[in-house]
Amino acid sequence: MTATGTRSDGALYMYAIVPKPAQGAAPYQFDNDVHLVEGEAFAAIVAEAPAKSQARRDRRELALSLLAHQKMIERVMEHGKTLPVKFDTTAPDRESVERCLERGEAAFSQAFETLQGKTQYEVLVTWDLEAVFAEIATDPEVVRLKGELQATPDGPSRQEDAKRLGALVKASLERRRETFGRALADALRAVSADVVVNSLMDDRMVLNLALLVDDNRAGELDACLERLDALHDGRLSFRCVGPLPPHSFAAVEVSFFGADEIARARRLLGLDGSQDTETVRSAYLRLAKRMHPDTAGNQNATESINSLNDAYRTLALYAESGGPVVVKVQRQETAHAASLE
Repeated sequence: MTATGTRSDGALYMYAIVPKPAQGAAPYQFDNDVHLVEGEAFAAIVAEAPAKSQARRDRRELALSLLAHQKMIERVMEHGKTLPVKFDTTAPDRESVERCLERGEAAFSQAFETLQGKTQYEVLVTWDLEAVFAEIATDPEVVRLKGELQATPDGPSRQEDAKRLGALVKASLERRRETFGRALADALRAVSADVVVNSLMDDRMVLNLALLVDDNRAGELDACLERLDALHDGRLSFRCVGPLPPHSFAAVEVSFFGADEIARARRLLGLDGSQDTETVRSAYLRLAKRMHPDTAGNQNATESINSLNDAYRTLALYAESGGPVVVKVQRQETAHAASLE
């Protein structure tokens, strides 16, 4: 169906944020119930949200849902630049989506300006783990420890030698990965406007990067990957995927707070009515000191402080955003990034 401003009073699943189509522009074309909710400058790609199941979704269901989410965003990209919304974001109603578009207008403008003329690609580098272990086995220190292990009879000493050998092999593997990864990342940074280092899923992976590349430099990325492949003479395998939605550099995160949730948070912090961030913080610090396990001296103190922390986060975001809809555009960094800086 044509993506228009279809009216809906129920919950809406959010896929992406796009610039509001110009008057007379060709409409977005999607199947099923996917449609646009328009604001002043931007529009949200949404669909009627499925009824929430009481049963927790298993990994397979989550994977299928995530794949469908990503495919829809890629379809939206065919019409132009797109800001993907974080997976599984559901607005309680159309009015909340409209508030999201209003609250996030400045952040969306900045993100689109940053992404103008750029596209995300993902580069995955792997190696033959058996070949790497065979290479490590020739290290003089590894050879020495293996010899000692073979000469040591069964017992605690042999077990300790085996642990030392395992630790040495692991450390050697990590050094090789870091050396390769750092050199590869530096080469790819040279042809990219921005880089996010993603987590490695297993020992076969050497590097997992998201690259933000100027559209007029996509050919340079291809050439760089070809040079790196030739340089390592088949020891490494390179896979480049893209163009992709800019998940790693500008993912939209939206929180919707219901009236009951705000009222409960206020009760826990002993506050009435609208409060500024400093008042919320002061109330939290006063109660946190009183509820601290060392002060409260009861088994329920930890549970109470956790509830207080949740209430503080809710009210702080509510006060900071000036309403029940909080919008952020976030980079998706990982802890692994620090090792390759």
